[in-house]
Amino acid sequence: MSQSTPAPTPSRANYGFALYLGSYTVFGIYVIWAFVPDDLLHSVGLTYWPQKYWALAVPIHVLVTLALFAFCFYPAINLTLIPPMNDNRIIYDEFSIKPENVKISTKGIPAVCDLPLDEVCKNLYLRGGD
Repeated sequence: MSQSTPAPTPSRANYGFALYLGSYTVFGIYVIWAFVPDDLLHSVGLTYWPQKYWALAVPIHVLVTLALFAFCFYPAINLTLIPPMNDNRIIYDEFSIKPENVKISTKGIPAVCDLPLDEVCKNLYLRGGD
């Protein structure tokens, strides 16, 4: 079986279960640190904890970073992958079906093909007998 398939394997199940337990453990420690008063934590012997300010600041910073990535950086990265407007890959690619390669039948539904851009523009934007 190929390692690149998304099918479940025993090692992936073990890693997934360990991550599941670890994430709930870390979240539980975070909730205890965020909501239990400092006096109670100090009485138990837990004296060095970050300030409670960071219990709100870190999630807010993470969410702002994710929002910036989702609305600014990700679209900008995708725009850099688009070919320039004068590139033929915008009109035809390896999956294009040109009309001259398609059998034309007079009855029934016509075959699927990509129409040439000049024909589309002529039918959409030129008037009458032009």
